[in-house]
Amino acid sequence: MNKTNMEEDKLTRIILIEDDIDMGDIICSALKKDEYKIHYQTTLIGLHEIIRAFSPAILIVDVEVGEDDGIIAAASILKENPQLPILFISSHTDVENVTRGMIAGGVGYIRKPFEIKELKAYIDRFSIKKGNTRTQRIGNFTLDNTTQKLYHFNTLIKQLTPLEFGVLSKLCTYKNEVITYGYLSEKVWDKKYEQTEATMNNVISKLRKLLEKDPNVSIHTVKNVGYKLNY
Repeated sequence: MNKTNMEEDKLTRIILIEDDIDMGDIICSALKKDEYKIHYQTTLIGLHEIIRAFSPAILIVDVEVGEDDGIIAAASILKENPQLPILFISSHTDVENVTRGMIAGGVGYIRKPFEIKELKAYIDRFSIKKGNTRTQRIGNFTLDNTTQKLYHFNTLIKQLTPLEFGVLSKLCTYKNEVITYGYLSEKVWDKKYEQTEATMNNVISKLRKLLEKDPNVSIHTVKNVGYKLNY
């Protein structure tokens, strides 16, 4: 799916400060693949200005950035941006540095080397969620993102299955825009479309029936491309 500026605004924005270029490139590639928006640099230069311009949901900073101390820099950053979550990464695993990081206001301290899924868990847990709410309105429907229940006005329509919720949630995120078969398959099933075509069609069919109660809500099939939720 081609990203428009509007779509990019929905992504979790991350600033990564890591002076090991190879490590930085690996982290950036992995996070971009999972649709995080990254600003990456190898120094602390201009960090205050970059934070103001980029509006990150979280700052990830190495404890040792060249000759600079990431923990000291973080303490300064938090004076101007007290709500910004800061996550430290470092190969220095001594108690003194971990303690300094936590006292400075860090939300976590990850020891290198680490698995990307560990980093993502911290990002998803502590990032500032823009527009993150428990429910989503879909015409006359309400989708509860916590319980995965779908309501029509105040009446429970269905406890959605994980696949139904995953598909409907993605369609809501990109409402009035086309989501390709491949994108939906990858993000909901974590498989290629050829492996999920029959199941996807079945899920879409069930969602259409659930949404029939509001004539202003519809899921359109864009032939040979994908689906679009209109409301």
